[in-house]
Amino acid sequence: MNVKISAVIVSGVLLLLVSAAHAGQQDDNPLYFGFGIGFPGSDEECDYYGYNCDGGDTSFKMYAGKRLHENFGVEISFQDLGKIRDDNPTFSTTAESEGINLSLHGIIPVGLGYFYGKAGYMLWDTKYKRLDTTVTTTKDDGADFTYGMGFAFLFDDKYDFRVEFERLNELGDDFIPGGSFVTVFTLSGTVYID
Repeated sequence: MNVKISAVIVSGVLLLLVSAAHAGQQDDNPLYFGFGIGFPGSDEECDYYGYNCDGGDTSFKMYAGKRLHENFGVEISFQDLGKIRDDNPTFSTTAESEGINLSLHGIIPVGLGYFYGKAGYMLWDTKYKRLDTTVTTTKDDGADFTYGMGFAFLFDDKYDFRVEFERLNELGDDFIPGGSFVTVFTLSGTVYID
């Protein structure tokens, strides 16, 4: 999977959701779509294996979904996780990851919005580049478990502003044997379609 294919899939899903929203009847749980900017990083395992993993980049995601019930929803997103770097005195390695994440949401409404937890799977693709006396590039892909939680502030029942934490497991194994864990803190805005 690459960026172009991922973008086409997500665009197609967004178009289908928008079309379905206009064709269907209005309900209490409308479809929604949104965009977020995040701050990725890796975890302590980098130190254990002697790496200096630095997120140092921004990520972004586009997403669409539907609340199927007051306390339950489903969401699909395309996520570009930016670069994670391993800067070493003798060489430098970067990893750029992206993917499509399908997740289920558990929702707890409160006065100003709602808390949510999420769990799902991500189809991911990672490109590695190692720079020392030569440049070496490799690629890896797979599907792995993701989870997260956040809070959405609702405005006028048509918009929300989200603060979210996500954990993406086992992306590639060029940094960490068995795969590296990526943590992303995201700020995003959502529009609900009547």
